[in-house]
Amino acid sequence: MSTEANKALIRYLIEEGLNKGNLDMAAEHFLPDYVVHIPGRTDLPRGPESFKQVIGMWRAAFPDWHMTIENLIADGDLVANRFTTRGTHRAPLMGIPPTGRSMTVHGFEVHRIQDGKVAETWVADDVPGILMQLGVVAPPQKMGPPR
Repeated sequence: MSTEANKALIRYLIEEGLNKGNLDMAAEHFLPDYVVHIPGRTDLPRGPESFKQVIGMWRAAFPDWHMTIENLIADGDLVANRFTTRGTHRAPLMGIPPTGRSMTVHGFEVHRIQDGKVAETWVADDVPGILMQLGVVAPPQKMGPPR
């Protein structure tokens, strides 16, 4: 596939899966042995089910979840996405009761495409920033000048 076709696939997955919540399309767009690399998440299964679990969890907690693609860059079989995600915390998230607060998070992900499907994803987003915006974690104290 061309880099433009790879970028189009990622755009489609973001719009349909993340923004519209159509998680059923994962089976046709992710390889059966798809792997997602998320810091601290070693419990996810291989295959499209991991996409459905992760996105389903976030969309359940933030029903108005929306990801904006800031930059989408492709090189060979890799597609990099710099994004901004926004949403309002309306249901439990990882044991955190709903706060009703809004969050905006910036992040980056890289997808490896194989045979027209997503084979692997690496995610780097600002989970501590989300927790601070939800009021679950206090922001760090400002540091004074060195002594």
